[in-house]
Amino acid sequence: MKKLISILCSLLIITASVASCGNNNEKKDNNTTTTTKASVSVTSEDTAKVAENTTTTTSAADESTDSPASSSESETTAKPEETTKETSASETTAAPETTSETTKATTEATTEATTEATTKTTTEATTTTTASTTTAEVKPASTGIAKNSIDMAANLKLGWNLGNTLDATGNGLNSETSWGQPKTTKELIQYIKKCGFTSIRIPVSWSNHVDDDNVIDAAWMARVKEVVDYAYDSGLYIILNSHHDCDRYYPSDENYDKASEYIRDVWYQISYQFADYDERLIFESMNEPRLTGTNIEWWFQSNDAKGVAAIKNIVKLNQVFVDTVRKQNKGYNNTRFLMVPSYAASPDFALNSAFEMPTDTISGKLIVSVHAYSPYDFAMNKNGYTEWNSSRKNELGFIRRLDQKFIQKGYGVVIGEFGATNKNNLEDRCAWAKDYTSLAASYGISCFLWDNGGIKVGEENFGMIDRNSLKVYFPELLEAYLSGYAESGQNNQAAA
Repeated sequence: MKKLISILCSLLIITASVASCGNNNEKKDNNTTTTTKASVSVTSEDTAKVAENTTTTTSAADESTDSPASSSESETTAKPEETTKETSASETTAAPETTSETTKATTEATTEATTEATTKTTTEATTTTTASTTTAEVKPASTGIAKNSIDMAANLKLGWNLGNTLDATGNGLNSETSWGQPKTTKELIQYIKKCGFTSIRIPVSWSNHVDDDNVIDAAWMARVKEVVDYAYDSGLYIILNSHHDCDRYYPSDENYDKASEYIRDVWYQISYQFADYDERLIFESMNEPRLTGTNIEWWFQSNDAKGVAAIKNIVKLNQVFVDTVRKQNKGYNNTRFLMVPSYAASPDFALNSAFEMPTDTISGKLIVSVHAYSPYDFAMNKNGYTEWNSSRKNELGFIRRLDQKFIQKGYGVVIGEFGATNKNNLEDRCAWAKDYTSLAASYGISCFLWDNGGIKVGEENFGMIDRNSLKVYFPELLEAYLSGYAESGQNNQAAA
């Protein structure tokens, strides 16, 4: 019971902390009220303890502030040659059985209990928390966004990754700037839209911001929400993921139970907090899940037993992710578009016969996520070749194969990361960029440029936007990326 109370008190501050960020743009419908209460068995004595603790934790949440961090060198990881890097409204009860016991119950209690605590009294909040069971509102599918995942994937067009920022590994709010990037501002996100990007992918590492029970730190959740709001209010499509958390969802047989618990716990909390954001917000289950630290971390033969087993575990973890979001029955989560990767998010492993898409309670809402810095010798390998001409377009043949396996069977495809490192070959990179995005756009595949801020000649330098001065480092290259979608009829704004 002490553990349950401790987790409950920790979670009660999440929504209060989110509210304290100063976000006045309510995402849920004005004419509806969402009231989800968990079935939590707590005695009157325990209730008194929770009430006492709630007063303290809610107050602490209101006082939390962001603080800048010192910059340090960004993390980069070289990859081997073979790798391509990186319907109507209804009511139903909440609390899916697949979510771990304490995190599930306390997360459902958090939003309403904390909201009431901040607007009424602590006693009322606690009473709400300990209520038995009620229903959670389910919103109808959004209209005018996309009729299925193929249309949705095409709508995203050219996207931009907020790289090396909220995904930076470290503790506390200072981790956002620990890899050398400045704190994200609303002006930056608005500039991204002005530059012609239609979408933004917001990589977030959660594992360094959770406690032993996988409860997400309230201040961290609030900061992520603040950045998501910048993008949401700017009219961008958004992909929100779980990024450098591979140690938590390590896809081995031995680690599967722990991995599935982490996926359930974290995605239950994330999807609960963002339930009332419409379908412009996409959830992506994992980032490049793989057997880190092994000789097959980035590549293995298609029939390698250990590698195939890892793919099968990723398939199961993707299913846990989909089930967790869907069974919550809250907001837009029943109809939200969900993205799932294969091993290392590699197109080759997505095309592996062991990889299958999850089952879903609604058709046409699942998207395949791949990363493709392709061809590797041009796009990433600093010792590879530097010249590009159209005769090399056949090296992008994986795009056609993705169409055959997924798009032709009703699944949208998004290349969540791509780019070509700077080899002092801007003209060739421009030619490659136009060929790449033109081909992807012709199949309705959207591409998200990885931007880690690096602009020097070398490996894994994919910088495009100067986040301090709000300028484009390589305007010709950005225009080449955009031109691929313009020529396909998926026209973006001209780069500023």
